[in-house]
Amino acid sequence: MVIDMITNITNVTIFRDGARVTRKGKEQLIPGEQEVIIRGLSYLAQDDSFRVRGRGAASLKGIDVKQKTQTFEPEGNLGALIEEFETLQKKRQVITDDIEQQNSRLGILSAISQQFSKEFGKWYAAGESGMEHLDEMDKTSVKLVSDVKKKIRELNEKLEEIDTMIQIAQTNIQRMRGHRRTETAKEVKVLLDVKENTEIELEMTYQLGAAGWAPTYDVDIGNGTANVKRIAMVHNRTLEDWTDIELVVSTASAKRVEAVKAMPYYVDVYSPSIGRVGSGAAPKGFAEGVADFDDEMELYAADEAAMEEPAPMITTTYATASETLSGTIIYEVPGKVSLPAGDEPQPITLTEESFDSKRLYYWNAYAMPEVVAQDEITNGDSVMLLGNVRVYAQGDFLGETRIGLMAPRETFRLGTRTAYDVKGEKKLLEKETEKAGITRGKRRRGYRYQLEIKSFSKEPIDIQIVDRIPHSNSEKIVVELKPMDIAPKKNVLGVLEWEVKIEPEAELNINYGFEVEWERDLTLRPPLP
Repeated sequence: MVIDMITNITNVTIFRDGARVTRKGKEQLIPGEQEVIIRGLSYLAQDDSFRVRGRGAASLKGIDVKQKTQTFEPEGNLGALIEEFETLQKKRQVITDDIEQQNSRLGILSAISQQFSKEFGKWYAAGESGMEHLDEMDKTSVKLVSDVKKKIRELNEKLEEIDTMIQIAQTNIQRMRGHRRTETAKEVKVLLDVKENTEIELEMTYQLGAAGWAPTYDVDIGNGTANVKRIAMVHNRTLEDWTDIELVVSTASAKRVEAVKAMPYYVDVYSPSIGRVGSGAAPKGFAEGVADFDDEMELYAADEAAMEEPAPMITTTYATASETLSGTIIYEVPGKVSLPAGDEPQPITLTEESFDSKRLYYWNAYAMPEVVAQDEITNGDSVMLLGNVRVYAQGDFLGETRIGLMAPRETFRLGTRTAYDVKGEKKLLEKETEKAGITRGKRRRGYRYQLEIKSFSKEPIDIQIVDRIPHSNSEKIVVELKPMDIAPKKNVLGVLEWEVKIEPEAELNINYGFEVEWERDLTLRPPLP
């Protein structure tokens, strides 16, 4: 006997890139072998993910998942279907262009890696580059290639989904033109052996890839603390409306995770190929490229662009967080939630926590007219995933930025803003130009600068100050940094860095000087100030 059972979605667990849906239904059955059919499921559901269990005086003998296409008389207009088809075609073209771009990028990365391998021997032999640069280039190339291949796989998956939707749209257009339309859905047949007259309650779960969530954060910075609100931007593109459901948000991924097998790391003697002899010099910008890996370049971003502050919520309830296997965090959202199917993501507030923070100041004397302030925040006991951050300072909106993956108790910096309680000024005290000697045939130019920092704060402040002097890889240009009263903590390729503490309402002066000497017939580029 065949029975149609009506089921409703009651629970959804949303992963980073998928969702697990739970449906429940009840039906009164008589003794004997019964076939219960659950219809109208999204065709995006994964066939191998269906699981069924239940209650009642019966035993489960098996399930069968099939995709069904039904034909209906037309309801609506042909123009809407054509518009949908054209929109899908445009989306497909965008994805195709992205795939071509990523493949082109993969080829460029391969060419760069090969060119670097050819030229590195010259640089190494000339003493202009070390093995650490080769190792760093190798690691960077492997990571970039892996990221590009991952992106290509994701785009191909999206392309498959779009192609399926285009195929359905084409079919609907053809049916509409023939006064018919089609709908594709999945149905599950559940075979039961019923022992007696009983009410059977079935619970069915399945997974879909057309759903997921992205983390976003509201960070309100105060004095010594920062309130961090975690928000999940949930999107439901499963074609199924989730109405009055119990929602669980999980940091797990629904995609396959691969453990890469270890392979030998072969190192051999470099044998340069015979060809035209070059200068052996590293490409222009190579040394500067090495300096770009310094952590400070990421820590001190420009001020975040101001945005309109969102209206505050009257009341907020927070999810209960718990940690599962391998550090996965799940958030059980209180109450019932409704998430209709569509393209627009919807915010779900998860938790609000208070973290320790410390205010720091930063001034780049050669590039920044003003001192900026940042807050160094210490994460709590849970991982913070990569996502957008809206930053506030005691309720006042500052701007928006992004953070990467933050481990428990890891520190990160937010809230870059102009510091009105600290002022910095760079002054040229002396500039001297002279010939280094007629017989030597060289020129020399000397400079003396003063960095003046004034603090108007009522509390002691920690500030990092950065300036630079000329630097050259040429032996014909010599730069000499003169001794100074406050030595820099770092001096890398002419970039000077000081980390100092300034007392309340105090002033600090850093005096330094340098000389540049070069052969008389040379023309310096860029010219000295």
